[in-house]
Amino acid sequence: MSKSTDISVVPTVTVGAYSDGDAVGGLLTFVNAASVYKGDGKITKVVINDNAKQAAHLALALFDRTFTAMADNAVWDPTDADNLNCLGIIDIPVAAYGPGADNNVAYVACDFNFVLVAGGTSLFGQLYLITSTPTYAAVNDIQVTITVER
Repeated sequence: MSKSTDISVVPTVTVGAYSDGDAVGGLLTFVNAASVYKGDGKITKVVINDNAKQAAHLALALFDRTFTAMADNAVWDPTDADNLNCLGIIDIPVAAYGPGADNNVAYVACDFNFVLVAGGTSLFGQLYLITSTPTYAAVNDIQVTITVER
């Protein structure tokens, strides 16, 4: 029987405007995403809480080990070496966001299996923009929550 758990991370974002292709926040560390005994798991959903109501089209790039994250609000451009450890991308489209008066939430169901580097328990990632140019009002306007079965 697998155990399901939610892991949330609040990246520090720029107060101001972003451009298409920019990284949103820095390195995301999803601590204890995998059991020390197995080193694998499955992401079943991703939730983005957007306190600035920007509903940006985001992508969540996930890695089996830590990597050199792009600086917040800089162009998303991982190194060739880091790309070798990328497990994949989870798309968070604009259509995934629900309405809200001054905030909104995106919900993306997925079936994303992962295996971490030997001995690893944390999953690493970074958000980046696909086709959006949001302007955030506070450094903590975004929260990323993944639900992991392990």
